[in-house]
Amino acid sequence: MIPNNDFLALTLNNPETLAPFQLEFNGGQGFVEETGILRLEPQQATDINLVLSVGIHGNETGPIELVNQLLKAILEGRFALTVRLLVIIGNPIAANRAERFCDVNLNRLFSGAWRHYEGLEVPRAQSLEQAVTRFFAGSATGSVRLHYDLHTAIRGSEYEKFVVHPFIGDAPYDLQQLGLLAASGIDAVLLSQQPTTTFSYYSSAEHGAHAFTVELGKVYPFGENDLSRFEAIRQTLITLISDASFPKLERDAIDSKLKFFAVQDALVKDHEDYQLTISEDVKNFTGFEKGYELAHSSQSQYLIKASGDAIIFPNANVPIGQRAGLVVRPMRLADLALR
Repeated sequence: MIPNNDFLALTLNNPETLAPFQLEFNGGQGFVEETGILRLEPQQATDINLVLSVGIHGNETGPIELVNQLLKAILEGRFALTVRLLVIIGNPIAANRAERFCDVNLNRLFSGAWRHYEGLEVPRAQSLEQAVTRFFAGSATGSVRLHYDLHTAIRGSEYEKFVVHPFIGDAPYDLQQLGLLAASGIDAVLLSQQPTTTFSYYSSAEHGAHAFTVELGKVYPFGENDLSRFEAIRQTLITLISDASFPKLERDAIDSKLKFFAVQDALVKDHEDYQLTISEDVKNFTGFEKGYELAHSSQSQYLIKASGDAIIFPNANVPIGQRAGLVVRPMRLADLALR
């Protein structure tokens, strides 16, 4: 069993290894596959297979606490489980250290990118890929595959809650999933325009899942999160988990609730003297005028290409060759191919 049905405490008390074990709860069976990885199988499953991952960055504690509360409620029988559920606490060693990561950013190591790095996060990325692969391999043919990777951001944002939608090529965007985001209190959707090595992209590209990186506000230490700010997404997750149903929002309602942006450029650090020309407290989605010099080094210069283009995830304190930020451009729901 999980002591006090507190999966977070079990994980943080065993951050490196934990022997697999099985548990029973009212309505199904659980399988702790290794530390921070818990699979729940309901007695009567619907056609929904849901991965909820948190703590891929160890200091992003709000979503960890949120999902731990949901798990506790399931294990105590306070609401039913009707979907197959895989819960992942991604980087418990970093969480115990209150650090974003130990050696290398875990959310840059998926889709096999771990092969090019060394450090504590490398074997963890392999384990998480394998866990997701096993989980989706157990899903019925034609069933729905979902992966919501919940995060909080280093800095403030013009849109407090936003998601990064993985690149899906020429495939249409799913209106039902956009409706879930709108009902969850999400303010903006950022549409990736190329493959990446994030966890959500891995599930989307390798397993055909509807997957998102979900940013739910700012980073705070354990115990200092205002979980009431997550109430909307908490309610949509409870409905999804207990009723296997999605919010029913019309297209106009989605359009009124969500702002859309497309990635235009990645700012890649190309030299040790690479600098962003903005202050440390500039918020995500801050826009600039055409021609503004956003970044420069002895090797390059980046000028804003169109007024209204905005910065997201600015951080020049990364190794050479890694992303120092993204430049995004506003767009409309009407511009998207939908299904």
